[in-house]
Amino acid sequence: MRTSRLRIDAVLFDLDGTLVDTLPDITWCLNQVLLAHGCPSLTTETVRGYIGGGTTAMIEAVATQFGIADAGMLHQRYVGLYQDHLVQFSKPFSGVLAMLEGCRELQLPLAIVTNKAEDMACRVAESLLARTAFNAILGHRAGRSLKPQPVVAWEAARRLSVDPRHCLFVGDTEIDLQTARAAGMPSAMVAWGYGPTCAGQAQAPDFYCEQPAGLLHILKQHRGAVQAFTEHGDTVKTC
Repeated sequence: MRTSRLRIDAVLFDLDGTLVDTLPDITWCLNQVLLAHGCPSLTTETVRGYIGGGTTAMIEAVATQFGIADAGMLHQRYVGLYQDHLVQFSKPFSGVLAMLEGCRELQLPLAIVTNKAEDMACRVAESLLARTAFNAILGHRAGRSLKPQPVVAWEAARRLSVDPRHCLFVGDTEIDLQTARAAGMPSAMVAWGYGPTCAGQAQAPDFYCEQPAGLLHILKQHRGAVQAFTEHGDTVKTC
């Protein structure tokens, strides 16, 4: 398997399930809309499985599950409600703020790359993550492809003025890993998010992090350094 030389000069983060636990607000808003349609509530575990592919994909899956013909109306009502309750219950995952502060001390350029609507992503980051820590926040908007298409990751790297090969892409789902691979970026998967915990390491990211402190340890090791890494996860390092 072909190997490359890894030097981490920037970090691209997924948002939901990686930096912020948004599941409580997403679940609450979705259930409010379903209640109005006379449908039973969904558990947080069920909703967890819908997160990652963007709001449209989530609503389409829910509409199919309950036989709701007008997915567009369901989407409109959900988005309208969620816009007003973005950070009602959401909060950063434990250890994330300290990890981001560590990135700042390492002088690493940071970006958020998410399938969440960009205006919502900016509001969540501004409210919960001190938005000034991020050099770019890229989310879904008209004309921009969603992850796992690599275009948005490349755009983030361009805005940070960093070669994609030296951008570590950090996420919690297979979609994030696919994005990293498509963009030619090294990957780190986190264990605390919404992806299946039993499958994360099996998906062979370059790094598998059980705690935010472990991710920061990786960044300290590889910041500006040249290290060998396997492009397709031949050996997974767990931290």
